[in-house]
Amino acid sequence: MEQLLQQFEKPITDRGEASYTVYLYGRSRPADTWQGWLVFERASDGKRFATDVETTQSNAEAILYWATGLTDAYFDGALERATRGPQRRSSTRVSRRRLAGRR
Repeated sequence: MEQLLQQFEKPITDRGEASYTVYLYGRSRPADTWQGWLVFERASDGKRFATDVETTQSNAEAILYWATGLTDAYFDGALERATRGPQRRSSTRVSRRRLAGRR
């Protein structure tokens, strides 16, 4: 279950000067690990943009510690990733026949 771990004090702004409040969320995963990600809430309309998982740590406290090292440049990149949305990754397929010929 996801949990709000932290609200950052300093809002950030994008290139268009829109202001965002930044939140850190986390969730427990199997094998005693936690995933953490950022959520940006635009001040003008309350619309939220979430990143994919940004870190995997041993517990929630470790995610909070990880977040202490985040810089303005990191937040800028994370906001860009979040507002861009999911990206389709191209996959490179190699036929089995081609691989078999390389042995």
